[in-house]
Amino acid sequence: MLGRHGGSQVEGRFDVRVAVVASLTTVNSVYRALPLLSLRARGHAVHVDADGQALLAGKLPGCDVVHVYRHQHPRVRRALHALREAGTAIVWDNDDYPFPAQAKPGEARARQAQAEIVRMLPLAHLVTTTSPLLAEQYRTWGAADVRVVENFLPRHFSRPPAARRSPGVLVGWVAAGEHQRDAERLGLRGTLERLLATHPGMRVATIGVRLKLPPERYAHAEIVEYRELPDHIGRFDVGIAPIADVPFNRAKSNVKVKEYGALGVPWLASPIGPYAGFGEAQGGRLVPDDGWHDALDRLIRDAEARRRLGAAGRRWAEGQRVERNLASWEGAIEQALANARGRVAEPA
Repeated sequence: MLGRHGGSQVEGRFDVRVAVVASLTTVNSVYRALPLLSLRARGHAVHVDADGQALLAGKLPGCDVVHVYRHQHPRVRRALHALREAGTAIVWDNDDYPFPAQAKPGEARARQAQAEIVRMLPLAHLVTTTSPLLAEQYRTWGAADVRVVENFLPRHFSRPPAARRSPGVLVGWVAAGEHQRDAERLGLRGTLERLLATHPGMRVATIGVRLKLPPERYAHAEIVEYRELPDHIGRFDVGIAPIADVPFNRAKSNVKVKEYGALGVPWLASPIGPYAGFGEAQGGRLVPDDGWHDALDRLIRDAEARRRLGAAGRRWAEGQRVERNLASWEGAIEQALANARGRVAEPA
């Protein structure tokens, strides 16, 4: 039970007071910060400090744990140092590759990003992140304890999948603009042009990343409101997650195929990093760099395979929801408390 080493006792159990420091305008906070609010269902007092306003004003005393998502600038470090000295357990979470997407490790931006993280790590009793690669990077840079907590699906992705609204097959890709280079490296534009020529009923839609395809068969949205994203994904007949084999991508989260799966969309993904080891049991198939044309062609032609994979994805995604994985975040909070007090965390 969480709180054996801290917190206040209520009705025979220990409950913990947690402050979550995060930007509410960052979509990733839905996966890395706001899930902790669900710990209220287990009796813990959790509140969000938007952009660290209370932290920076010195108004977070009395918390047992402060969970900080990405914030690492000097003022935050000073405020966390004061809380740590007062006995508060500090969790620092970062779900992104330490270097900017377009920067190489030796460049100035990369050195600056690394320096800021290295200064932050000693303040954390526990670092949480999304992938083993990131966890190992933070250990190498001096983190005393790192725990991998995957991204799980919020209630937002619990709605019934949207009905397919158009004839033919819609191939969709949701990816930030940083994945433009993946499209180029994997030759996706040429692959999709060939498939559009072969399949008259096929269309393509992308959100974020842009492909130069015939406008009469292609729809692009630069930005979609996050709460509307399931409605857009739910229209896809096939979802794709192509990523080139580079460090930035190997450190990514696997949540994209969870989103596809939750909405019954069969998916195709690259067999590296976050998607390695996945397959039909999770609602999709893995595709080597030179196999995108054939993999898409087979799935476009096979409606029964799409139905079967979509059903498998929905079943798998049911187990990937935040409310079914609270033990992962609760265990992280428990470990941070134990580390802060120099004890070994007891099994949950």
